[in-house]
Amino acid sequence: MLSTLIVEDNATYRQSLHHLLEKRFPSMQIAEAADGEEAMRQALSRRFDFIFMDIRLPHGNGLSLTKAIKEVFAGSLICIVTNHAIFEYREAAFQNGADHFIVKGESTEAEIGDLVESWLRTRFISLIIVSDSLSRQQLAMLLSVHWPVMIVAEAVDAATGLGHTAALKPDLVLLELGLPDALDLVRDIRVRSPQATVIGMTDDSLPACRATAINCGVDHCAPLGPMGYTELVTYLDSIKRGRRLH
Repeated sequence: MLSTLIVEDNATYRQSLHHLLEKRFPSMQIAEAADGEEAMRQALSRRFDFIFMDIRLPHGNGLSLTKAIKEVFAGSLICIVTNHAIFEYREAAFQNGADHFIVKGESTEAEIGDLVESWLRTRFISLIIVSDSLSRQQLAMLLSVHWPVMIVAEAVDAATGLGHTAALKPDLVLLELGLPDALDLVRDIRVRSPQATVIGMTDDSLPACRATAINCGVDHCAPLGPMGYTELVTYLDSIKRGRRLH
C-alpha cells in the first residue's frame, strides 16, 4: 500500500500535513511520529514510500534519522521539513541522504502535493482491485517481494479502484473480473491511465472470459489465486526487463 510517515513534533503542522496528503491521495496510508524514538521504531519496522522529516525533534535529530533510514531502506524518499531556510541545513540534509528540502510556511499545499506526484512518477505503481482482503494481501506481498521499490495500492471495489486510478495513474492494474461493472472499469482505466497494463484475474474458467475481457481492453488474464502467481511473476519480470532496457 502507498505509505507515508510524517515525523514532526508540532501536532498542528503534523495533522495539517496529514489531512493535506489524505485529501489529495485517498489511497495513501499515513503514519505519524512525534519524536525521534518513535520515528526510528516505525521507520525501521517497514519500508515507507515517502517520509516527511522535521530536523529538530525530541529524543532525536531528523538528519541522523534520515541517514539511518536510508542505510536500511535506500528506496524510501525523504523530504526534510524545517522552519529554517539556511544553506547549512539544506546542505546537511542532502549530505545525509534526503531527497528534497522544504521550509514550513513557504511551500503551499499545492506544491507539497505536486512534490508527491513528482515522486510517484519516478516509481512503478501497481493497483490491485480485488474484493477479497486475503487475496489482496497475498498479491501485494507477491508484487512487493519481486519488486521491492514498487508502490502497491489496493481497492476493494470498482468505485474505489477508479478513484485510485485517477490519483495514482498506475502502471499495472490487477483487476478481479468478477467484480460488478469490472469491464466498464477497464474502459475507464484506459481513459485515466492509458499507459497501464491491465491483467484480468478470475476464479472462473479462463477461456470462457478471456475473449470478452480482451475485447474490453484487458491485456492479459490470469487465475485469481496461487495458480496465477507464476504467470504474474513472469509477466512482472518481463516488465522489469523492459524498463531496464529503456
